[in-house]
Amino acid sequence: METLTHYDRELFYAINHGLSHPLLDPVMWLITSLGLGWVQLLLLAAASGYLAWRRVGYSVGRVVLLPGVVAFVGSGVMAQVLKRTVPRLRPSNLPDAIVAPDERIFHNSFPSGHTTTAFALACWVFLLTYRTRYRWWGYSALLLAGLVGLSRVYRGVHYPSDVLTGAAIGMLWGALVYLTLSRRAVPPAAESHRDSASASPRA
Repeated sequence: METLTHYDRELFYAINHGLSHPLLDPVMWLITSLGLGWVQLLLLAAASGYLAWRRVGYSVGRVVLLPGVVAFVGSGVMAQVLKRTVPRLRPSNLPDAIVAPDERIFHNSFPSGHTTTAFALACWVFLLTYRTRYRWWGYSALLLAGLVGLSRVYRGVHYPSDVLTGAAIGMLWGALVYLTLSRRAVPPAAESHRDSASASPRA
């Protein structure tokens, strides 16, 4: 355990100190903001509204809104339960950690809540779109979720193990929600239509 803690701290310093740069600070602030709960729910609502405006041929609530909310809430609750069960101090308590001025948080480090919900939604979007012409949305979502996790270490409030655990919990919830809610909600005809549309050349 001491060895893992040592490497965890060393990796923290490699990111927190090694990547630190004034030009990256506002970028990481913007990325970490994508892990805020209200921002994620706002993006989910915007995606639902867009699909409704496009008048897709199946229920927006069943495909996007309800599963997305379940993935977000379920993963978020699990992260909060673990935070209150595992009494781990944040790396912001380290005397030489570089902590963002607006991130003066010192307790409940494990796991990263931002990363957990970001990966829950990203994994769900990936599974929902990977067989369609919109699969790049899924890859983009996973990339953004990874950057959210990186930003939490960069800004000095989480260890890498907090982020990796949050990502694992999030992916578990994303896959669970897709298999139980989204997979049955998308009619096979809709998937085949989207696949054929992506395969056929445009005039």
